[in-house]
Amino acid sequence: MTLPQTVITRQMVFNELVKAGINKDIADDLAYRYYKNELTHKDIEYLKENFDIKLEKVESSLKADIEKVETNLKSDIKELDNKINTVENNLNNKIDSVKTELKADIKELDNKINTVKNEIKKDISNLEKNNKWIFGLTFALWLTVLGGFIALILK
Repeated sequence: MTLPQTVITRQMVFNELVKAGINKDIADDLAYRYYKNELTHKDIEYLKENFDIKLEKVESSLKADIEKVETNLKSDIKELDNKINTVENNLNNKIDSVKTELKADIKELDNKINTVKNEIKKDISNLEKNNKWIFGLTFALWLTVLGGFIALILK
């Protein structure tokens, strides 16, 4: 069982030749001769030269487009690198600024802690003095009460 073969019409050949950029009159003549199986070696050489020229034009156009895209990409990459460097520098500056602020805040808190420590030490010292005075007064009152009880007992 063989596969069905595609039937190529004269119009299909003509359309393809016109798409390839061949003059309509020449394309019509070549399509007719192809269809009648009368293409000569010279006709085939003409087609080859014509297609080679078209192919060279397409290749040079593609090369130019590729070079343009490469140039654009390089400039875009350079722009992005510059933007990244700018953002990195800004972040580093902000980090340094925050570090400086934190160091100042820590120093301020250390000073406040030291001030509170000193005040607490003063309060403890004053409390000890007051405790000694109160202890002495309590002892004196206790002795007085004891003396009063002894006087009452001895009477």
